[in-house]
Amino acid sequence: MLFFVVVASFLSTASHAFVAPESRPATKLNAQQQQPDLSLIPGVYPEKSMPADYGVFDDYGEALDSSRVAASKVAVVKDYRDAELRHGRLAMLAALAWPLQELASPTLAHDIGAMLLLTADGRSPSVLNGGLGAGPIPLVLLGTAAAIAVIDLRALKIKEDSGKDWLPGDFGLDPLKILKGASPLAIKDMQAKEIDNGRLAMLAITAYVIQEVITGEPIVVTSEELFTPIYMYPWFQTLLDHALGIASLRA
Repeated sequence: MLFFVVVASFLSTASHAFVAPESRPATKLNAQQQQPDLSLIPGVYPEKSMPADYGVFDDYGEALDSSRVAASKVAVVKDYRDAELRHGRLAMLAALAWPLQELASPTLAHDIGAMLLLTADGRSPSVLNGGLGAGPIPLVLLGTAAAIAVIDLRALKIKEDSGKDWLPGDFGLDPLKILKGASPLAIKDMQAKEIDNGRLAMLAITAYVIQEVITGEPIVVTSEELFTPIYMYPWFQTLLDHALGIASLRA
């Protein structure tokens, strides 16, 4: 009797092993639970996907204006980002050219016998410093304005052709092929770096102007430590003399 009980139990267990598991209806997640809560992500851009959007550069609430529809908010923020990129790029060039002109112009003017394109006290020509009418400066400014106009026309054409896929600051120029073959993450990282450096340059060039107006001296003089090569400092020259002296003794 015990033998038959064991066999029956075994057959019952084995039969359950070949039975397909009971299918359970898949639970559908709520559509709202599948979408991330964008309000938790910092940024003024409605889609929260814009590089270097830290959510603190909308003091007037233009992007967050509740009276705007979503599409209008996107367009407004994109236009502001495009303007920020334009000013940032120009500021990066100016932040480099301003002190470079004050440092190199005297030497170049002396070596090639050209006109010194600085004010009488050695400051870069500007609206507040004066000197914008000297020599070829008006022609250079006119050529710069014409070049900006050409770039603007090209940018407007790209914006019109791109439609909703328009990328702020995209002028169709990448001569060094920096972004060629780059991943979307690498491109966004590069865009964030450009924005951050452009913001810093805008602050820097503003500081140049204010400092030169207040002091009446070139920025390369009032902030000499930022523009003097390290080998020009006496302590570095002494260090080299000491190191080279020891090396000659050992030789």
